[in-house]
Formats: sequence, structure tokens, C-alpha cells
Amino acid sequence: MEEAARSRLEIGEPLLAGGFTWIAFPRPQVSLVVLARRPHSVGITDRRILIWARPHRGRPVEDKDLVLDAPLGEVTVEEVRTFTPMLQLRLTTDSGRRLVLEFRPRDRTLGRRIARALGAEPADATSGPEGAEVPAAS
Repeated sequence: MEEAARSRLEIGEPLLAGGFTWIAFPRPQVSLVVLARRPHSVGITDRRILIWARPHRGRPVEDKDLVLDAPLGEVTVEEVRTFTPMLQLRLTTDSGRRLVLEFRPRDRTLGRRIARALGAEPADATSGPEGAEVPAAS
């Protein structure tokens, strides 16, 4: 993922954090419970959020796998929820696209960091230390 991110980043734009998430794409009149989740890689910079579909094993993430490349100001957090054991972020883009990102327990800190970067304050005392730092993607 880091290699794919580097080709998209502008000069001086650091990849602050990256990792794994499950994503569902909500549809009208369909419960989120029954929607399929797909594995994705997510990266966050100081300017934007990047999401790639995870390719089949053996192939690295490429530019053609890019699902979302949006400035932070164009993505809104509708809701942050904790479902044991997942942390869920419901996002909407300025174009009206809706995404639900779900983070495993070991990736919850990344989910909270993304929520904060998008202007939400996730209040979740049961999901781990709020001050825990997400390792930078390298």
C-alpha cells in the first residue's frame, strides 16, 4: 500500500498512517447487517484519505485498485460506533457516496485517528487508550 500511496502523494505530503479495514457500501432499503464487507487498505495524509481495494494474494496494491482519493474536507463522518469487537465509521463524501469502514480491535487506533482527522471526536473508553499512537506507514 505504501508504494501505491507514494505514487499519488504530492511533494511534502506525508503518509501519516495506514492499515487494514473492512468496507461495506450502504444501499437504500438494504440493512447494513446483510451487506457484504470487502477487505481494503486505507491511508491518511495531512490532506486526504486514500482507500484501495485489496487485491488477491500475491499481487501488490496498484493505482487501479484505488476506491477513494478525497481531500479531508470533502469527507464527513456521519457516525462513529463501537460494535464488539469492531470500531465502525460511517462516512459520506461531498458527492453523496456512502461508506462504512469497520476496524478490527488491533486497528481501532487507526480508525480513531481517521475519525479525528475528519473532524469527529470518537468517545470510546472501552476500545483502548485514547493516547495510543498509530505507527506511521513505512
